[in-house]
Amino acid sequence: MKTGLLLPLILVSTLFSPVVPASPAKSQPDTSPPGIALVLAGGGARGLAHVGFLKALEESNIRISAIAGTSMGALMAGLYSCGYSADQLDSLTTGMDWAFLFSSTPEPRMSILPDRIRGRQDIIKLELRGLTPVLPGSAVSNMRIGFLLSSMTGPAQVLKGFSFDSLSIPLRVVSSDLRSRDRVIFSEGELYRYQLASMAIPGIFPPFIHDSLLMVDGGVFDNMPVDVAEKAWPDLPVLAVNVGSANPTEFPDAPSLLTVFGLTFDALSTRVNDHYRREPQWLFTPDLQNSVVWSFEQTDSLISWGYDQGMAWIAEHPDLPRGGEQRQGWHPPDFTVRNILFSGNDNVSMRAIDRWLRISRGDTLNTQVAMVVAENLYASGLFSMIRMSMLPAGNPKLCDLAFELTENDPGTLGFGLSYNNDFGLDARLTVEHRNTFNRGVKTIINTGGGSNYGFLELSSFTNTRDTERYFSMSGSIYQIKGNEPDQEGSNPVRIWTDHSAVLTLGKPFSWYGIVEMAAEWKGRSYVDTDRTDAFPLLSASYMTDTRANPTTNSPGSRVFIKAGWCPQSGHEHTSLQWDTGTIHDLPGSFMLGAYTWGSLLWGDNYRWQESRLTAAHGIPGYRWNSLPTRERVAGMVFASRKVLGPVFLKAESAATYDFSSIEDYRDGDIHWGVGLTCGVNIPGGTAALGPGWNNNGTVRWMFSYGSDYSFGPGR
Repeated sequence: MKTGLLLPLILVSTLFSPVVPASPAKSQPDTSPPGIALVLAGGGARGLAHVGFLKALEESNIRISAIAGTSMGALMAGLYSCGYSADQLDSLTTGMDWAFLFSSTPEPRMSILPDRIRGRQDIIKLELRGLTPVLPGSAVSNMRIGFLLSSMTGPAQVLKGFSFDSLSIPLRVVSSDLRSRDRVIFSEGELYRYQLASMAIPGIFPPFIHDSLLMVDGGVFDNMPVDVAEKAWPDLPVLAVNVGSANPTEFPDAPSLLTVFGLTFDALSTRVNDHYRREPQWLFTPDLQNSVVWSFEQTDSLISWGYDQGMAWIAEHPDLPRGGEQRQGWHPPDFTVRNILFSGNDNVSMRAIDRWLRISRGDTLNTQVAMVVAENLYASGLFSMIRMSMLPAGNPKLCDLAFELTENDPGTLGFGLSYNNDFGLDARLTVEHRNTFNRGVKTIINTGGGSNYGFLELSSFTNTRDTERYFSMSGSIYQIKGNEPDQEGSNPVRIWTDHSAVLTLGKPFSWYGIVEMAAEWKGRSYVDTDRTDAFPLLSASYMTDTRANPTTNSPGSRVFIKAGWCPQSGHEHTSLQWDTGTIHDLPGSFMLGAYTWGSLLWGDNYRWQESRLTAAHGIPGYRWNSLPTRERVAGMVFASRKVLGPVFLKAESAATYDFSSIEDYRDGDIHWGVGLTCGVNIPGGTAALGPGWNNNGTVRWMFSYGSDYSFGPGR
C-alpha cells in the first residue's frame, strides 16, 4: 500500500516539474561537508530542550543531514524533518496549551450547550460494554497530539510520499514492541502514527497497535538510538542530545506510588537500553535542573536552557561540520479534498457522522482546517478515538482525508452526588446510551433520591451540531415528602408526586446558545387523597451559557428565559421564568458576579405552582422553601477570591421581592440576606460552607456540594 501510494506521487511530481535545459558543462562534484546525523533522545517535557538546541545548531550553521529520534525526540525530529524551522517549533511549543492537548474533554466550542451540561455533575463515570463496566486504557489521551501531528506532517507526506528518506531531512523513528520484546525502527509509513508509537509511555498514553505490533515508548528499549543512525547513514558522524532523566543520587524516605513507578521504570529501561547503547562522536547533555518528564509548565525555561547551553557547547566544538543554512521554515500549502474516507464505524451510521462532519469533497484543506474537522467529529461523543490521515490523491493540489474511528462503548454508568443541609443528600445513577438505533441518538436514564424524595427521569434526543435542529423526548417522576408552606402560614407535612412529559424541538445557534419550543404535560398528585392536578403547557425558552465549565463559577455569562402558556379551561395561565447572570475575572485572583432570577404567573394557576427559593440561588439566612410565593423577582451580587489552588472565599448579598399577584405587585415583601462562604471547586461541582444572616437577624449555616444544575427535588 505504501509503495502504491508513493509511486503516483513520484509520477505526478515528475510530470509537473519545470523542464531545465541540458547544460554542456560537466556537473561539479558536491564538495560541501557531509554534515551530521542528529539523534534526539526521549525525556517527556525535558525533550522541549531539543527545540532550543536546534535553534543553536541553525544559528551556528551546523549542517544536519539526517535525524533520528525516540519519544519526544521523535516528535521534534519528525516535525523538523518535514521542513519546519526551529523558530516555528519554538512558537508552536511556547504557545501550546498542554493541559488541553492531553485532555480527552471535547472542545467546548465544538459541542452544543445541552451536551456540556448533561452528565457534568457525575463524580465517577465508567464506560459500559453491555452491562459490564470498562476501565480506561490509559491515564492520558494522545488523540489531540495525533490531530496536531497528522495535520502538520500530513502535507509533507502528501507531497513527498511515505518514505522518510524523501522528507526534507531523512528520518528514523524508534519505538518498542511489547510482543516481540524488541525495538522497532521505522523508515516509512504515516509519520504521525509512529511518532505516537514512539512516545506512548506505558500506563500514561495508550499503546499503539499496528498489524502484529503492540508499541509503547521507544525509550523502554532504546532512548538514544545512536546505532540506528550509524547503520542508516554510515558516512555521517553522529551528534546525540541526551535529555533523559539523570540517575537519582538521593531517594525519598517515604516515596509515593508514582515515585516508585518512575524509579522502577527508569531502572528496568536503563538495563535494557544498555544493550543498544553506542557512544556518538559528539554528545550534548544539557543541565535541565531536575525538571521531570511532565514539567510542561517549564516550556520556556527548557527551550532557553537548550539554546543557551547549546550555543556554549557548540562554541567548544569547532570540529562540528559547518555549511548548514538558516531555515526559513515551511508553510504547508492548501489542498482540495478529493475523497473523505471512513473506517471503524461499524455501528454508527453515516447519517449520524454527517451531522458533525464539517467538510465535503471539493473543500479546501489545510493544517488548521484539518484540526478543526477532527475536533468537531470528536465532539459528537460517538467515538473514543479518532485518527486522521492526509493521503496523496495523485495530484499535488489534491488529497484524500481519511478517518480511522474507534466507536465509543455504547453506554456509560455515572454516579453523581450533591448535598445541601436544607434538604439533605441527593444521590443519582445515570445510565446513558450514546447510539440508540445506530443513529447517534442519545438516551439517558437517571434515577436516585435523597432525604425524603426519589426520582426517575428518562430522556432521548438527537445528537446534532450548529445549524441542525434537534428533537428530544423526556419524562420524569418525583415523589417528595416534606413541608409545603403556604402564604397563610400553614406548614403541613405532605407526600406528593410530580410528573411531567415533554416533547422539545430545539435549535442551537452557537456553541453557547439554544432556542427550544416544547409541548409539556405537568401534574401533581397527593398521597392519601384523590386529588390529582394536571395541565398542558406550551413553552418557548432561550438559553446561553458562555462558561467553559457550566457546573462551576467560572467566567462567562448565563441567560435563561422561559415563557409558557397553559390553555386548560378553568386554569388558563401564562408563566415567565428567568435566571441570568454574569461572572468576570478581576486582577488579583478576584471574581465578581451578579444574578437575577424570578418567576411570574398570570391567570388561574394551581396553588402548588407557587415558586420557591432553590438551593442554586438562595437568600442567605433563609431555608430553601421558607418563602412561598406566586410572584418573585430576585437578585444577587457576589465577590470571590482564589486563595489556594481551587479554594476560594466568597461574599454575597441577595434579596427577593415577593407578591401574591401581578395586580397586587405594590403590596409585596422584601427579604434579604448576606453570607460568607469558603468553597473549593472539585469534580462534580463546588463544595461550600458558610454562615448567612437574613433581615430578621437569623443566622443559618449552609453547607452544599454540587452545581446549580444538580441540586434538589424538581431541579
